Amino acid sequence: TSWHEGGYLDSSDPTMITADDRKKLADWCYQFVDHCQLSRVTVASAMEMVDRFLSITRTSTSTCISNSADADAATVRAVSDEALILRDQSKFQLLTVTALYVAIKVNERVALSSDLFAEMCSQVYTVEEIEDMECVLLSGLSWRCHALTAHEVGLSILSLILPYVDIPEASWGFLMDEMNYLIELAVLDYYFSTQRTSTVALAAIYNAIGDMSSKGHREWLRAFLSVIMECFNFDPSKRVSEVRRK
Repeated sequence: TSWHEGGYLDSSDPTMITADDRKKLADWCYQFVDHCQLSRVTVASAMEMVDRFLSITRTSTSTCISNSADADAATVRAVSDEALILRDQSKFQLLTVTALYVAIKVNERVALSSDLFAEMCSQVYTVEEIEDMECVLLSGLSWRCHALTAHEVGLSILSLILPYVDIPEASWGFLMDEMNYLIELAVLDYYFSTQRTSTVALAAIYNAIGDMSSKGHREWLRAFLSVIMECFNFDPSKRVSEVRRK
């Protein structure tokens, strides 16, 4: 998808938040869902919303400036909020916390009330602050808050292979566990937020296959994966290989 291109952080700008700031917050989100016994995929969904919101609004900045007379109030507010968030760690933290709050409501069977969520966050932010940021986030995303994660794309790809290869259940379990682990690590790294979700999924699958003990299984899986890549609009194998090496 086009919003991934270029990213939203600038390491040469000392006033801007850093990839390390993002990593610390993503790690905190993992700790939060682990404590609540929620799915770790929910963190991937939350960080995807954070990355997409900041990327989309950053891309919109030049458009908003050049067409300031035609820009609607929601666009102007989103661009203004994005500029503040990228230069204020507290605001960036609030955005991430709010994205997790939204992701839990969207992905989990049980939603947390804003009161309870604020309390579980040690009252660092008030209920009003979280709910206000929720409106900003959802408006900036045009209410599109259920994008596929690399985990979900990876499972879909593996489901296409499953009927055609005969490998033990334990090997499938290892492959899926390894893929999930690699994707969880990728969520922490800003670099992977600048790549297509399907590319991250493919890179994780290829690396997971490489860790399998059976040479025959590795060869079968790689062969079928190559066929699938030719049938769909994935990034070229060279690009996937670059991401695999990160």
